[in-house]
Amino acid sequence: MKAFIYDMDGVIADTEPVHTKAERIVLQDMGIEVTDEFLAQYQGVTDLMMYEDLKEKFHFAPSAAEVAKKKAALFQKIMREEHVTPIEGILALIEKTHERRKTGLKTAIASSSSRAFISFVVDDLGIRDKFDFLMSGESVPRSKPDPAVYLQTAEHLGVAPVDCVVIEDTKSGALAAKAAGMRCIGFKSPHSFHPNLSMCDAVVTRIADVDLSKW
Repeated sequence: MKAFIYDMDGVIADTEPVHTKAERIVLQDMGIEVTDEFLAQYQGVTDLMMYEDLKEKFHFAPSAAEVAKKKAALFQKIMREEHVTPIEGILALIEKTHERRKTGLKTAIASSSSRAFISFVVDDLGIRDKFDFLMSGESVPRSKPDPAVYLQTAEHLGVAPVDCVVIEDTKSGALAAKAAGMRCIGFKSPHSFHPNLSMCDAVVTRIADVDLSKW
């Protein structure tokens, strides 16, 4: 392993419940009622991609971009009011990978979230200096499960994809990592609706169970 790459939502920051809350409010404002489990299928993809798909399903009047912008604003308002809750055990793991940077390990975040929100999370948690690179899905033409976000992260780090290990909590994210030719640790988050992580090289139910010595 020459690089360790973190997904953010659901792996570093306990944001999935807030994403779901904002998504439901925005849809309710348009008279659309959905369950949390229904929305779980969009975990790991960009807001724009999600609302483009939902527009095809529910035929609401505003554009997908307009709805995505409204949801993003509501989400960030809630997050700034409540601050970021880290996933249990993640700060200790980030500290371990940070320590291994002294021996040449590269570290990064590769998230479907916006650059602004990634910056907010790392600053709110005080972990910006623990990473060599922060990669946003805004910088690539296609969202996870397309591998572009991971391939560009590896290119920026100067590390071959085969030498990268990713930690992901969603099916789309894990598929993206594997399509990029990387090894992937699946994290079964308590807030995920039983995602299919069968393509992962290993699966943990607690971040504390990630054993870096195996990689």
